[in-house]
Amino acid sequence: MKYFGVMITSMKHLMRLLKVSLIALTLVICVAIARRQMSGIINNAAQRDYSKQNNELNQDMTTSVSEILPTVAQVDTSPAQSVADSSGMKVNYQPVKGSGQVVEETVAAGNSASQEYDFPENIYPYRAMLTDNQKLVYDQVYEAVDSRTEEVILCRQLDQTGIANVMEAIFGDHPEFFWLDTAYTYGYTSKGTVVNVMLSFNVTVDTFQTSKTAFLNAASTIINNASQYGDDIEKEKSVYMQLQNLAVYDASSELNQSAYSALVNQSTVCAGYARAFQYIMQKLNVPCYFCSGTANGGNHAWNIVCIDGKYYNVDLSWDDTLGEAANQISYSYYNLSDRTFGLDHKRSGLSLKLPNCVVTGSK
Repeated sequence: MKYFGVMITSMKHLMRLLKVSLIALTLVICVAIARRQMSGIINNAAQRDYSKQNNELNQDMTTSVSEILPTVAQVDTSPAQSVADSSGMKVNYQPVKGSGQVVEETVAAGNSASQEYDFPENIYPYRAMLTDNQKLVYDQVYEAVDSRTEEVILCRQLDQTGIANVMEAIFGDHPEFFWLDTAYTYGYTSKGTVVNVMLSFNVTVDTFQTSKTAFLNAASTIINNASQYGDDIEKEKSVYMQLQNLAVYDASSELNQSAYSALVNQSTVCAGYARAFQYIMQKLNVPCYFCSGTANGGNHAWNIVCIDGKYYNVDLSWDDTLGEAANQISYSYYNLSDRTFGLDHKRSGLSLKLPNCVVTGSK
């Protein structure tokens, strides 16, 4: 009997121990669940606060750019990855293209440009890429376009590659020539020497003064708004934002390879966005280059801009497409290094010689 009493007492102690253990385990589980729920609440609240702040930043043009945008070095120090899903992005750039025909070899050489022009390399980089003879023809073509003269008799002998470089340089350097079409013709001898170029102008040349006034007025509005900022980065963001608000992407828009389409018609494609952005940044004394190549398997155009001595890629047309879809201003393709930008953009032609966009601090 004494033995059974001891066993009963031991079992009671064991039951009490099990009961205490179960209570402790239950408390641990409850605490863990409560901590996880609290963490979720905090994270959700932080995410809502971040989204709210981000939306407020996009709507506030008066906020300092240096305060609301991450530095490009911060963006690009992580492993390279596409900044946005570019699979649905459109590419409608029409490269500068000439067609030639054989002419008689008796065509006399033309005269050089009637005056000397000042084309600083930091603003007009494409001219600086040419040979000396090509530069002389470049100046001839510039003068002819400026005066809306269709035929240019070359003052120097060039081959077909040489005239192609000249025409690409003219279009790359001068977004203000909104009346000039990207297609042109040229005459060459049986030996392959190009002797003349026939330029092609679009419909704006028929009402040139009216068209020019409309172009300058539209540009002046954006320039004046951006000029209130002291730093180039703030001016750039102001222009970027205003052009997204002004224009829409439309592959069927008229004159869509020109800055005129974006500024006046307010409907354009990549080339129109890029030339409008380039023109306005030039007027703000910020070096900005037209850059062409390929993206998504097609011809495409974008910009390279110089801010505080450093070069960055921007693709206004793709950002406007993303922004319109999200009903906000997009900065997915704004001020990126070649390392990130090159994942879905590839330069070609003379654009290969434009400055590299290598951000300090990127790997």
